[in-house]
Amino acid sequence: MKLRQKFESYNFIMLTAPIAIIGVVSVLFLIIFVMKFPVEEMHINRTALLNPVILTQAVGAFFISHPTAVTYLIVYGAICVSVCAVTSTILTRRLVQSLEKPILELRENVDNIRKGELRFEVMGSDYDELDDLCEGFDAMRRELIRSVEREERLKHEQRMLISNISHDLKTPVTSIKGYIDGINDGIADTPEKLSRYLATIKSKAETIDRLVSNLSTFAGMEDAELKFNTERGDLRDLLLDVIDSYRIDFERGGLELETDIADTPVTVCIDGEKMRRVLTNIFDNALKYRRSGSKLIAVKCFVEENTAYITVRDDGIGIAPNELSRVFDTFYRADDSRAAQINGNGLGLGIARQITEAHNGRLWLRSDGINKGTTATISLPTADGK
Repeated sequence: MKLRQKFESYNFIMLTAPIAIIGVVSVLFLIIFVMKFPVEEMHINRTALLNPVILTQAVGAFFISHPTAVTYLIVYGAICVSVCAVTSTILTRRLVQSLEKPILELRENVDNIRKGELRFEVMGSDYDELDDLCEGFDAMRRELIRSVEREERLKHEQRMLISNISHDLKTPVTSIKGYIDGINDGIADTPEKLSRYLATIKSKAETIDRLVSNLSTFAGMEDAELKFNTERGDLRDLLLDVIDSYRIDFERGGLELETDIADTPVTVCIDGEKMRRVLTNIFDNALKYRRSGSKLIAVKCFVEENTAYITVRDDGIGIAPNELSRVFDTFYRADDSRAAQINGNGLGLGIARQITEAHNGRLWLRSDGINKGTTATISLPTADGK
């Protein structure tokens, strides 16, 4: 019910109730008065009733001769006033109570929020306006709960980020220091050994660079500040360029590379730099998560129903079924018992998925289980719908 309707109904009741009660009281009083006093002594006819002077004189004479009748009139007046006062008070109090209850509950809920207590229930009201207010207040409470949970999650992620980055930076930095000390101490006493030391130092420096780059990208994603400069291009060119940059790494890892790339151009609208990051992350994982018996990395690129696909299949350590749905979570790492020697900050796949989805695409993994390899699939809409 609307508040306006409620006030109007109470206003009507406050007017009609006293009139009805006073009408009943008047009839009863008139019967008692007529039976108690000889009103016929007033000798008033119908014509006299129309003359206020005659009526006033007759009534005055009657009350002078019967002074106790005044008491009855006073009692009658007091009853009428009391009826008006009581009905008005009762109806007003009931209206105030019906309005006061939800307001007091909201006030109590405000105090709960001030104390940091958000787990409570906001009751509604019979009045539409107050019920809307209660619903809005409860929506605010739920949003506050989400904000608190989001803040706690961000704090947890920040702690995880600091912990993971610190751990992952310590290993290459320690390695670089060790190789530099070896050069300074003359351990690298042949050109071949010196070249190997320098190559290792460069590799560790590139690892640090990737960590910092991932961290910068993650910060940009969290702040919604990462800019995309998309343009039309052939997805095959980007893929082949990334593959060429990894050929030596595949050879060093003892992996055979198989490719099945579309013969015709695969035109897409992408940010080449950002999509390169997605591909390098997938290839990095294929290298990092290989096992002693790993021999193959197979790459395919094809178009099907206006969608471009890239698949990267390896025969590495695989992913357990219970981990498959979590590998894209921020800071998630594989089971330490299987990947204890693998450096990673748990940012790569999460960033790769966000970048892919920003291109209106998808990124997902498939694995048959432990030591059964993993297949990463990227899908992107083609630019020309072909």
